[in-house]
Amino acid sequence: MPINWGEVLWLPIGLVAALVFVASVIGNSLTRNAFVGAIITVIIFVAFYVFWDYYPHGLLAATASR
Repeated sequence: MPINWGEVLWLPIGLVAALVFVASVIGNSLTRNAFVGAIITVIIFVAFYVFWDYYPHGLLAATASR
């Protein structure tokens, strides 16, 4: 079954990609060790994503209905 590209919610995907990029920049700028930077990146991303998806702030969520 092929993907129907018309039904893909591109705005949440773009926002999550931007969030991953910002978390990566922050995590890797805090340390010189790549492994520690990756761990910090994951922690920052999870914190931002949980806030974005579960906190009732009215922003666009990844699980928004079409």
